[in-house]
Amino acid sequence: MNKKILIIMDPIETINIKKDTTYQLIVSAQEIGYEVHYLMPETLAIKNLKPIGIVGKLQVDKNKTPFFHISDTKELEIEKFDYVLMRKDPPVDNNYIYMTYILDLVDKKNTKVINSGFSLRNQNEKLIILNFPRHIPESLLTCNKEDVEQFKNSYKKIILKPLNLMGGKSIYLLEEKDKNFNVILEDLTNMGKNYILVQEYIDEAVIGDKRIIVIDGVVNEEAVIRKPDSKDHRANLASGGTIEKYILNEDEKTICNEVASYLKKENILFAGIDMIGKKITEVNITSPTCIAEINKFHNIDLGRKFWNKI
Repeated sequence: MNKKILIIMDPIETINIKKDTTYQLIVSAQEIGYEVHYLMPETLAIKNLKPIGIVGKLQVDKNKTPFFHISDTKELEIEKFDYVLMRKDPPVDNNYIYMTYILDLVDKKNTKVINSGFSLRNQNEKLIILNFPRHIPESLLTCNKEDVEQFKNSYKKIILKPLNLMGGKSIYLLEEKDKNFNVILEDLTNMGKNYILVQEYIDEAVIGDKRIIVIDGVVNEEAVIRKPDSKDHRANLASGGTIEKYILNEDEKTICNEVASYLKKENILFAGIDMIGKKITEVNITSPTCIAEINKFHNIDLGRKFWNKI
């Protein structure tokens, strides 16, 4: 039976097809023979008590300019599709949350939403790691300056993270005598109103940050390691990091399998685990990336594996 897939994403004309994971998933779906459709941005809505959107048939081809073609655009009920792939990038703001409520109203008997609206709303990808206390760096969740200062005095080098962004945005490394402490904390917490995650700095960060893909509870040992530039503590590719081939060792697989079992139980079918040394630092569930790089380095097709597993 030919499957019909709906992709919800940021405007398709803005992506870099050489490294975009959503593009890789679309290509794999096309090669399998699935019918791929694209939700026109900002059109997801509820009408007559049904989730609907303006949808067009989507074809992609890296050898053409532009690389995509959208046709037969019309308003359709979301339940007309077998799978809905929610790939909209953070920030996880109010509108993002409202979209998850709309997706929760899709009839689950007819349509599988990946990842589900409830899962995306119920799990924060910075805070989900708190479910694995044995495998994370020392962490503090707070909006209080004194708490952060005490934590910094204890661990000397700390990482500050906002809870709703991606790609290394607004992630700070602070050392014990950093004179920017006050201004950074004021900015990140909006003068003590917003929560942030504070973590002990892991020395192995200079070696790199591993990205591990999990599909329906299965950990892929073929991974990549992102290495920071000498001028930046962040290893994210969006922040200037570089990337290399990596294969998980047995200890890393054991830790990631524990995380994967939790993800499956929580109905999170597609995720990216970030690991520094043997510590889990984040679990990306909104829009996991690095499939293109993993495919290239390991000569595999994680997109096809994704659709076959789902």
